[in-house]
Amino acid sequence: MKKLLFIPVLALIASQSSAIDFTDQGEYLGSSGCIVCHERFYELWSTSHHGKAMEAFSVSLTKTLEPMTEPIEVGGESFIVEFDEHGGILRGTSPCGEETTWRIRFSFGGRNVRYFLIPMEKGKLQVAPVAYYVHQGKWYDTAGSMVRDFQDSGPADAALHWTDRALTFNTSCHDCHVSQLEKNYNPEDDSYTTTWNEPGINCEVCHGPAEAHVKAAEAAALKGEELTDLKLLRFHEDLDLAQRDATCGPCHAKGQVLTSDFTPGELFFDHYDLTSYEDRDFWPDGRDLGENYTQTAWEANQCAISGQLECIHCHTSSGRFRFKDNPNNACLPCHEERVDDILAHSHHSAEAGVTCVDCHMPTTAQAFMSRSDHTFRPPSPEATLEFGSPNACNLCHNNQEAIMGNYAGHDKEDAEWADKYVKKWHGENSGKTILEQGRIIELCREGEWNRLPEILAYFDNPNCDPAASVAILRMLNNCPLPEIWPTIREQLNDESEWVRATAAASLQYDTSVEATKGLLAACSDQYRTVRIRAAGALLARNLAGYSAEERAAYDTAHDEYWNSLIIWPDRWSTHYNQGIYYDRIGESDKSLAAYEKSMELRDDVIQPLINASMVHARSGNSTNAYEMLEKALKIEPDNAMVNFNIALLDAEFGNLDDAKKHLKAALKTEPDMPQAAYNLGVLLARDQDKEGFQWLEKAAFLVPENWNYTSSYLYFLQQNGRGSESESVMLRIIDTGHAAAEVYFNLAGSMEREGRTSEAMEIYKKAKLDPRLPMEAKRYASNQEQRLRTAP
Repeated sequence: MKKLLFIPVLALIASQSSAIDFTDQGEYLGSSGCIVCHERFYELWSTSHHGKAMEAFSVSLTKTLEPMTEPIEVGGESFIVEFDEHGGILRGTSPCGEETTWRIRFSFGGRNVRYFLIPMEKGKLQVAPVAYYVHQGKWYDTAGSMVRDFQDSGPADAALHWTDRALTFNTSCHDCHVSQLEKNYNPEDDSYTTTWNEPGINCEVCHGPAEAHVKAAEAAALKGEELTDLKLLRFHEDLDLAQRDATCGPCHAKGQVLTSDFTPGELFFDHYDLTSYEDRDFWPDGRDLGENYTQTAWEANQCAISGQLECIHCHTSSGRFRFKDNPNNACLPCHEERVDDILAHSHHSAEAGVTCVDCHMPTTAQAFMSRSDHTFRPPSPEATLEFGSPNACNLCHNNQEAIMGNYAGHDKEDAEWADKYVKKWHGENSGKTILEQGRIIELCREGEWNRLPEILAYFDNPNCDPAASVAILRMLNNCPLPEIWPTIREQLNDESEWVRATAAASLQYDTSVEATKGLLAACSDQYRTVRIRAAGALLARNLAGYSAEERAAYDTAHDEYWNSLIIWPDRWSTHYNQGIYYDRIGESDKSLAAYEKSMELRDDVIQPLINASMVHARSGNSTNAYEMLEKALKIEPDNAMVNFNIALLDAEFGNLDDAKKHLKAALKTEPDMPQAAYNLGVLLARDQDKEGFQWLEKAAFLVPENWNYTSSYLYFLQQNGRGSESESVMLRIIDTGHAAAEVYFNLAGSMEREGRTSEAMEIYKKAKLDPRLPMEAKRYASNQEQRLRTAP
C-alpha cells in the first residue's frame, strides 16, 4: 500500500519577531472608542470593504439590493429571499413541496458579491444557498458559482451542497470578516456559541486593544498636554515592512493555519503555510483562476522579494487603492522612466488610457469575485497559447467577458495576434521566464520524471522564485527516483523560509543521515513553520545518537508540531492528521479513534477510510480493512487507490475475479498506475491471458528501476515460451536510463553464457558508468568487465 495521505540547516540571519503583549493596552473597545478623536479615519474605515466585511442584514441594507422575483433552484431545492420589516428571510422548498424558512442574520462581502448567513442547528451560521452579484444586481446559486473551471486534463470540479461544512461560517470563514472573535466550539456535541466584538475588521485588529490608549488620550486632553505615549501599536513606527505585510497576509492567503494566536508584529511563516502552483487553482505559469487570495502571488512578486514594496504602499489600512486617480503613480519612484513615458513603453495611444496596472495586474474572477494579479508579471500571450492561462492583452481585446471567469473568448487566433505584437514590441524572448517556469511546473504535474535533471536544475535558475520552488518540491514527493534527495536537502539552506519549510516536509521520506542532520538543524530555525515541518518529518526517527542540544531542539519543535494538529477540533482534517501522527508513532488504537472522529465530522471524504484500512491491515485485521474500503468505494467508486487496495484484499481472501475487476477499475481511472498494472498483469498472465503480458510490460516500463516488475515480466515470458523476447525487453529497459542493476547483470550474464563476451563487457561497462546505480553495483560491474577483459 502507498504512503499515508497527508493533508496538508543552516540558520539564516534575519530579523526576529515575537508576539506583542497587548496586556498593558487593556480591553478591546470597538470602533466606537475611536470615533471621538479620529472621526475622519472612522468615516473612511466604516465605509470601506474592511469596515463592511460583515453587516447585519437590516432593512437599510435591503434597500441597496434588487428584490428577488423568482426562486433559484439549487440541488433540487428552490430558494427565494423575501424582504420584510426586520430585514428578510430565506424560504426554501424541497422537491416534495415542504417549506422551510430561515431568518437572514448577516451579509458579508460587498465589493463584488454579497453572501448571507442563516442560523442553523447547534449555533452554526451557514452561508445561504443564494448570493447577490453587486455589479449587475442579480441573485445566483452560491455553491454553483464556486465550481472551478479547471482547463486541464484532470477531473472536473463539482459544486458542494449548500449545507456543506466548508460553507459553515463558524468553521471556515470567520476570522477575516469580524473582529475579536471567540469561536467557542464544543467538541462534545459539535456545537458553537460563537461571539465577536464587532462585525468587520476594526482598528483594534491591527493596533491592539484601545482601552489604555483612550484613557491616556483623555487624561492628556484634560491636562492640555500632547499625548506622547500612545499605549497602542503604531503600524508604521513599531513594525517593519515584513511585519506590516504579515498583518495583511492571513486574510489574503490560501493555505494552512498552524496556530491560533497570530498578533500584529509577528511574521507570516511563524503561523501559516501557503498553497502554491502544485494546486490546480493555478495555471502552470503561476496565474491563478481568480480567487481573491494574493499572498502566493506576492511571494513571486519581484518588487516585494526585493524588499522595496509593501502592501500599504498601494493600499490604505482600510483596503482602498491609494492611487485610484492616477494608478501609474503606484509604480514610482522605482519605475519613473517608464511611468514618464508610458505611451512608448505600452505601445498604446493616449486615447486608449492604458495604465501600468492594466498590463501588469490584469483583473480576472472566480465565483463573481474579481481580483488583480499581484505577481506584476508582464503580459504573455504565448503562455496562453501553451497553457491556456489568461493574458492582459486578450482580456481587453476581444474577451472582456474573461474578467468574470469566462475564458472561451481567448481564441487561439486572438492570442497569436497578441503574441505577435508583444514580441514585435518587446523582443522574441518576451515572456521567456514565464514559459520556463510553466514548462517545469507542467513536467512535475504530469510526472515526467524522465526529465528529472532538467527539473532539478531549475532550482538554480535565477528566475526560480519561492512560489515555484515550493510547488516543485511538493510535486517531487510523487517522484520515485532517489536522485531527488540531494537537491531537496540543499533547499533546507534556501533564503526563503517558505522554501525551507517545504523542503523539511518533503524530507519525511528521506531517511538518510544527511537528511536527519539537516532536519535537526531546521528544528532551530527562526521560523516556526520551518520548525513544525522539520519536527513532522523527524517523527518516529531514532535520535539516540544525536546531541542533547539537537534532541532538545527537536522536542521543542515537536511540541509546536503537535499544537498545529489540535487547534481546529471542528475540522475533519485536524483529526485525520492526528490519525497519521499516531499511526507513525505506532499507536494504532489512537490512530483509529482519530480517523473515526474525522469520519464523524465529514462522512463523504475517503482519506480517513483509506488510512484506517491501512492501520487495520497492518494489525492483521483484514476484515475491518475491507469494510473501510467498501465504505470508501461507495463514496468514490472510481477512485484508483481505493480500488487498488481493495483488490489486494480480494486477492488475500482468494476472490481473484473481484481482484481483477477492482484492478481494472483502478487502471481505468489511472492508466499509468504501475502497482495496479503489475498486480493485474500477474493475475492475468498466470492464466496465459495476453492482456496480462501487456500490463506487466507497462508496469516494467513505468518504473524501470523496479527489478521486481521487470523480473516478473521476464518470468512469465519464459513460462509461456516467449523467453527469446527477454533480451530485447532488458535492452529497452536499459535504454530508459533508469534500469535496476539486476537488469544489467542478468542481461550480461545471459550473453556471457552464450559466448557473447564482448557484448557482455559492453553491458557491464554501461552499468559501471550509470550514475544512478549504487557504488557497490558499479564496483561489481567494473570487476566483471575487468574479469572478462583479462580472461584467456
